[in-house]
Amino acid sequence: MLKEKDYILYIDDDLNNLEIFKVLLEDFFEIVIESSTSKAYEILKKYPFKILIADQRMPEETGLSFIERITPEFPDLIKIIFTAHLDHEAAIKAVNQGGIYRYILKPWNTQEIKITLNNAIREYDLRIENKNLLDELKHKNNALVKAFNQLKESESNFHNIFNNSSDGIGIFKDKLLLEANPAFYQIFEYNVKNPDINNVNHYIRTTIPSLLNKIDANNQSQEHHFAEMELTLNDKKKFIELNNKAILLKSDMVSVSIIRDITERKLIDQRIMDTIIRTQEEDQRKYAAELHDGLGPILSTLKMYIEWISDPNNTLNKEKITQQTIQGIDEAIVIVKEIANDLSPHLLQRFGLVNAIQSYVDNLKSTSGIEFILSSNLNSRIIPKIEIALYRIILECIQNTMKHAHAKKVIIKFKVHENKLTISYADNGKGFDVNLVNANAPGMGLFNMQNRMRLIGGDIQVISNIGIGTDIELNLALQNE
Repeated sequence: MLKEKDYILYIDDDLNNLEIFKVLLEDFFEIVIESSTSKAYEILKKYPFKILIADQRMPEETGLSFIERITPEFPDLIKIIFTAHLDHEAAIKAVNQGGIYRYILKPWNTQEIKITLNNAIREYDLRIENKNLLDELKHKNNALVKAFNQLKESESNFHNIFNNSSDGIGIFKDKLLLEANPAFYQIFEYNVKNPDINNVNHYIRTTIPSLLNKIDANNQSQEHHFAEMELTLNDKKKFIELNNKAILLKSDMVSVSIIRDITERKLIDQRIMDTIIRTQEEDQRKYAAELHDGLGPILSTLKMYIEWISDPNNTLNKEKITQQTIQGIDEAIVIVKEIANDLSPHLLQRFGLVNAIQSYVDNLKSTSGIEFILSSNLNSRIIPKIEIALYRIILECIQNTMKHAHAKKVIIKFKVHENKLTISYADNGKGFDVNLVNANAPGMGLFNMQNRMRLIGGDIQVISNIGIGTDIELNLALQNE
């Protein structure tokens, strides 16, 4: 495949010079000729010229003036001036300031012109190649600067996260701490303003060696390890979660450990477990008392009646004893039903939360002396375990009011809005100090109610004013059955 010829534009008002130049050199170059500088300017925009040759003396404008005019738009173009009379000082000035490649005197020699043009084309190619290399270098340099700035930004973000994380972060190698964030020192109660890493490692080795053993064991593989640990710091128990991963850092295998203090969570879990156990024990005592004090005497009396009836020597008033026996059996059935309903309320299972509460308060109206007002726009059933939990909480509220508040009125409202259930409970009793009761969790069962709500994903708010009454609000996102 033949190489494409390079474009050269020659401007001269002498048409003979133009034709001779074209004929002699068109075998070697793509020659375009023009007699007018104004037309030449338009032609320059159409073809990829490498060389511009202009005659110095032309009627429209001089070759040098034309070149000076078009240089800002075509800075890479090689410019050559043909002239019949050479002014050496002007030539030197034009070369130095005007970017003229060569001044050539007429008449010119074809062989010399050919050599000059080839050299000029090589000069042009070198200029373009250098320019492209500079552009590429500039582009790569800009990319490097951008990457460097992004790296600095990422490093800055990492340090911000590292230093401000509420979780402790430690980097270990061969059972030695290399670096740690402030939360790490706080969790392990190393209260030194500017910790020295050697002193820190001594503290860890002597105070919490089990941490180093756990991290070192995990560092044997690059898998993710998660563990809970119990430590003793300053004669106090502390529980931590250890999230450990071995990584390659600067050609060294290190262990990155994320440590979270879960002591408070563990204590809350323990309080919840204690409350559950205590509640179960209280329920068992309650039902044992009801069986012993309620059902027990009736069954003992029935046993006595039946023994009396079965004795053939007792012939008087058998009909009356029989009636009393039947009455006792009816009372026993009622008590058994009440206990069974307390354990698993059948109305709740059959008709739902609102109806079960309505039935419960209806039974209390005549005996408690309290006016109960209940309203609701809850028209659908709730998941059974949530219904039971809410039922127990509301019953706890009612029992607290009856035992402690000396209230005359209780208002219970069930309100559903945008798939959220709000239950408002208010009494006009004597009120109590919420903070004091919370500090003594068993007091009125508040801690138990709070944890029942927590276990079903809801929250409870209690506001009580001495001498005015108590307001309790339960909030829960609804999940239909």
